[in-house]
Amino acid sequence: METGLAGKTAIVTGAASGIGLACARGLADEGANVVLADVNGLRVQEAAAALGGHAVEADVSKPEEARRVVEEAVARSGRLDVLVASHGVFQGTAIDAMDPDEWDRVNAVNLRSVFLLAQAALAQMVPRRSGRIVTIASVAGQAGGLFAGAGYSASKGGVLALTKSIARYAGPHGVTANCVCPGIVDTPMTQAWPADVREGFAASTPLGRIARPEEVAAAVVFLASDAASFVHGAHVDVNGGFLMD
Repeated sequence: METGLAGKTAIVTGAASGIGLACARGLADEGANVVLADVNGLRVQEAAAALGGHAVEADVSKPEEARRVVEEAVARSGRLDVLVASHGVFQGTAIDAMDPDEWDRVNAVNLRSVFLLAQAALAQMVPRRSGRIVTIASVAGQAGGLFAGAGYSASKGGVLALTKSIARYAGPHGVTANCVCPGIVDTPMTQAWPADVREGFAASTPLGRIARPEEVAAAVVFLASDAASFVHGAHVDVNGGFLMD
């Protein structure tokens, strides 16, 4: 498959580990110039060094830092072709025990930040009438809860809806926007879960296991590529059949 990603500039957030790192690696393997952003400065520097990319330490739930990530990417190459918003924070607190401050924090990191990044990216992409925005939601945002708390599920459901809104706006300007909805993925986040929870999800998945980060990244790379030029406003499920709709 010819991806057309060689020489293009891509931002990947949450790129220090897990799905984000796998996405950054997948894009770099296709020849993209990757800007890796993460709140963990040391780990994202190490990841960028390993991939030959550029690291930015940033908390993208803050407007000025979301803009800075985009500005640094454009400063390096004069353009921005791909935004992959793959960062996030997990929250498993039951709805009856959740503090409003926790709700606000989770939604700031998981949802507000995607809006901020997309807004900054579109300012660069729309004038050029070219670009790809790929967001990462979750099966929890489709099914509501599971092991995740209401705040996490609501934030990821919001990412799904926000991506459709981005697509409605961006499509006429030549920019595509799509969302990937992973099931349970073998990442540092889920590795901290109780073993019986992970085993339960694997047993409930028709393919009989949880996903590897690279399997989610493969869908992201496709959506960022020329091969997905007419895929727009879609959500792509990578959940092994755990949820079918």
